[in-house]
Amino acid sequence: MKITNKNDIPLALAVWLLHDEYDYIKEKNYFSVTGLMKPTRHLIIPPRLDQSQLEMDLDDMIARALGHAIHDSIEKAWRMGYKAPLKRLGYTDTQIDRVMINPTDQELEEANAAIPIYLEQRMYRQIDVDGVTYIIGGKFDMVTEGRVNDTKSTSAWSWAGHDKDEEHIRQLSIYNWVDKDAYADVDCTQRIKPKIHQEVGQINYVFTDWQRAMAKTAKDYPETRVKSRMLPLEDPEEIEKIIVAKIRELKRYWNAPESTLPLCSDKELWLSDPQYKYYSNPNNTTGRSTKNFSTLIEARTHLAQKGKGVVIPQPREAKRCGYCPAFEGCSQKDKYL
Repeated sequence: MKITNKNDIPLALAVWLLHDEYDYIKEKNYFSVTGLMKPTRHLIIPPRLDQSQLEMDLDDMIARALGHAIHDSIEKAWRMGYKAPLKRLGYTDTQIDRVMINPTDQELEEANAAIPIYLEQRMYRQIDVDGVTYIIGGKFDMVTEGRVNDTKSTSAWSWAGHDKDEEHIRQLSIYNWVDKDAYADVDCTQRIKPKIHQEVGQINYVFTDWQRAMAKTAKDYPETRVKSRMLPLEDPEEIEKIIVAKIRELKRYWNAPESTLPLCSDKELWLSDPQYKYYSNPNNTTGRSTKNFSTLIEARTHLAQKGKGVVIPQPREAKRCGYCPAFEGCSQKDKYL
């Protein structure tokens, strides 16, 4: 894939944006937790594309790089220097001495009243679907007190609107499903004990666009730059049914024509809400609208009450399409361009 630098990002940052230490797994019949979360088109189309003919700009890598930087920094703090911060937070020496970072099952059994903290642990689980064995693998961010954690760097408005709660619950729930019968290696030979014991997960948010003024005035806007939210985990048996259905769908459509692939849902597209703009002066619709409405009925009712003006429907934006690796080979996105 060709890399472009249309906005002249300096070399020091360009190298940072392109640097990638992620431990990709390329085993046959392997699916990652995050992969199972993606739309079917997102998974099937990219391997069909000629990567040499595609390009990506450095601008498009900024969000990913920031997310990785935050995760790496959190992991480093816990691995290399957690004692002094815990002391400053008021924990006793006795409590701090009980903390163990990524202990093995044996180390945990031999310890006295240990407090295990698990960081960036990859685990695997086998599942049979129609006579074929698949491996599902995932690396959670953190498990503390038996509760699975995931850190998200995101917009503050996603907190206010609960836009991603369903997606986050599903991700944490699949981690929990894997953990129930987990192995430490992709060949599934070294079994490990479950680490997740709570029926709720925790999402830790770092807001990249947080504004102090908005926190004081906007309803439901997060009052601080970092927040957490507890989310109930889905039943592991239901999660297994969802995983099986996803694998079957991928098998069914893997070699099917692009036009026959299942369409991404509105949620999967991150489709913006409908909006209808009312302009009191029908001859001046290029500037700011007089009033906005979420339904056409409301907009037309307002127009009728005013007795003048015009209502202009706004095209809904499929926000995910701009980040999708299937973009060049997907016909569904043409509807939103």
